[in-house]
Amino acid sequence: MIETICQALAPIVFVTALGWFAGRWGVLPQTASKPLATFVVFFALPIALLLAAAKTRPEQILNLPYVATLAVGLIGIWLLGLLLGRCRGGRNWREGAMRGITVAFPNMAYCGPPVLIAAIGPSAVLAVIVGNLIVTLVVIPLSMLLLSGGGGLQAVGKALRQPLVILPLVGLMCALLGIHLPPLLLAATDEIGRAAGGVALFTLGLILSGIKPRIDREILLNVTLKNLVQPLVMLGVGLAVGLQGELLKQVFLLGVLPAATAAPTLAMAHGVYTEDATRSVLFSTLLAMPAIALGIVLAGSL
Repeated sequence: MIETICQALAPIVFVTALGWFAGRWGVLPQTASKPLATFVVFFALPIALLLAAAKTRPEQILNLPYVATLAVGLIGIWLLGLLLGRCRGGRNWREGAMRGITVAFPNMAYCGPPVLIAAIGPSAVLAVIVGNLIVTLVVIPLSMLLLSGGGGLQAVGKALRQPLVILPLVGLMCALLGIHLPPLLLAATDEIGRAAGGVALFTLGLILSGIKPRIDREILLNVTLKNLVQPLVMLGVGLAVGLQGELLKQVFLLGVLPAATAAPTLAMAHGVYTEDATRSVLFSTLLAMPAIALGIVLAGSL
């Protein structure tokens, strides 16, 4: 179990540390985090999500109780984070949207496969696929709409022009229509897609090098929502809709994963909630080892 958890967290710790040292030693200035975040949000991450969505099999998203459980756990916590962020004095909808992403987006890319496969088996990757689709097709577009600002149709149009919204939708349409992306296109886009995770982690470290890793009431609440409330919500909804066995374990363990390192990158790219998102992800990740270990033990009894 410890080896599995370490394998899941090792890339996060190592690459984030590289970014931190680059900032602390003056190899890169703090201002470099902005173009790095822009690269991830407008190029690498949208392409990575396009490729992931295009490889989804239609039958993987037709189990309605399973999809509904993941949707409630992901979208519900996002809405809670959004409202908490908006209701706090002086905060606006842009900050609320970014707080929602911070507390609702699990680190599926790095932690999902090693943890779920080790605890359940290869079939557990289904949770990563469906969860990723829900985040990229619902949570991110709604967040982009709020982050775009402006009024009504103008904000909708601006959000729909975002690569982070368009490309995952294209990938999903390809999957549903049975369209296979040409091998040449896959080969051409694979490298930049794979760069998304690494550059996002490096950017996280670079941002961290310029802030104090202190914890306050807001960060504590964010970490509680992500590391404790989200898995319990997924477990409760899963039991309520009749999920059993492997499917119930999958949704529960997906919720146990720490906050996604893409959250601070999105925050930096849009110039909102950057420091709080970064510190929230840091402490969520630090608490991930005992949380994942406990989650695996509890999943064994389901």
